[in-house]
Amino acid sequence: MELLRDRIARFIAEEGHRTSIDIHGENADVAAIMLRARGQQIWVSVSEDDETFYVVAAMHELPAWARDAKQNAALLLELQESMKAVKFYPSQDRSGVVAAVEQFASSPEEFMQHFWKLVELVRESGASAVARILDRTESKSAAEKFIDAFMRGSQ
Repeated sequence: MELLRDRIARFIAEEGHRTSIDIHGENADVAAIMLRARGQQIWVSVSEDDETFYVVAAMHELPAWARDAKQNAALLLELQESMKAVKFYPSQDRSGVVAAVEQFASSPEEFMQHFWKLVELVRESGASAVARILDRTESKSAAEKFIDAFMRGSQ
């Protein structure tokens, strides 16, 4: 019988995308299927033990000047409250933001029917999060420059 990760990878390949499969540590039952969609790294986490639960995620890069983890964490929590279906968190190396959707489906076939909508959701919501982070970072920087100039002028 074909493994779930291989079925999902084959489906994605039939849609014209190259995939690679990464086994999570020593647990061979959990895997991430990686692909690129419109130049962006996407991954799908699956478990051979549970054909009803899937995670689709995308990493969104941040410029170095916008990687303030403390400031971004508060904004990501705000965004998560407004976009209930999407979870946001900083990437492991803090160079970006991950947008992820957890999906329950009655079967792998049902998941595959909705796969590209989920990919689009994590791409769009992640891009929105990055835009908000950049706007807030630029606004904060402009305010700090104004205050600094004001304080120098009043001395």
